[in-house]
Amino acid sequence: MSSTLRPRVRPRSGNALPRLAGGAARPARGALALAALLLGLALPGAGGTAWAGPEPVGTALVLDPTIIGPLPPAGQAAMRDSVNRALRELQLELVGAAELEPVIAGEPQLKDCGSELCFERLGRLLASQLVLRYRLKVSQPEDQKHLDWHLNVELLDVEVGAFGARLTQDCKDCSSAKAESRLASMVKSAVLQSAALPRGVLELRTDPPGAIVFIDGTELGITPYKRSIFVGKHKVVVRHTGYRSQQLEASISEGKKQHLELKMLAGSEPTTVVVVERERTPVYKKWWFWTAIGGGVLAAGAITAGIVIGTRGTGSPPLPANTLMFP
Repeated sequence: MSSTLRPRVRPRSGNALPRLAGGAARPARGALALAALLLGLALPGAGGTAWAGPEPVGTALVLDPTIIGPLPPAGQAAMRDSVNRALRELQLELVGAAELEPVIAGEPQLKDCGSELCFERLGRLLASQLVLRYRLKVSQPEDQKHLDWHLNVELLDVEVGAFGARLTQDCKDCSSAKAESRLASMVKSAVLQSAALPRGVLELRTDPPGAIVFIDGTELGITPYKRSIFVGKHKVVVRHTGYRSQQLEASISEGKKQHLELKMLAGSEPTTVVVVERERTPVYKKWWFWTAIGGGVLAAGAITAGIVIGTRGTGSPPLPANTLMFP
């Protein structure tokens, strides 16, 4: 397959899906279509591990790995090549370093961030459907010829805004070639596992609109909100300036739309709750902030109904007892 990358543009809003320069919505080949194509690769008679079509079935962003232990640069490059090759064999187009570097330079806090919020933001900025990161921990026991490997792979589905797969394996006394093969297999498994997860749609409207929506602790947009979501029960928190926060549980069924409407109650919280994001992302750089401004709704400020939204870096002092920490 050709390694030429197609043009990408930033999505216009948080609830809008990334679009190609030609105007076609990339996720039209995402969610169901992408899952069907990828899962077809794993079915008997699918003809091996590569999709026969000439066009990529989706786009993947591979972040810089975390590598601990005595692995020389050549070995690190070989592991990265095995990951990229595995994704290409699934007919996924890779986001190039030339596209990623300016994004990281503009928002350096995203470089070492491992949260769903950061993965999701990178995926949206680069119009990628999947974001993958792998971790390697290697050691050399004195009585062994080869290294011991601890391998970890995380894959986020950008359309959903949640991890679709988190895989971990150990490879004891493994040669570099065997470890590369094991990691490549994990990457393929992660992609197929994520594609196979059943999903529905969550639609949430509030009166007034412009409320910030947290799904399972991850900030994913503002109301009116409509987005794909994995099947199951999810904790939804809604916050709006000048109104009391609301929490509810949404139960999502496969292929179904869960529609929720909330009447926000004016007032402040009974107690001031400090909500601290684990990673430092300025509010003016969040995609939903500019969506809100463009729509005439200033709901994404730093103070919401008596809730102070702050940031927290490594080594910060202890938090007060009334603090909520979202991963």
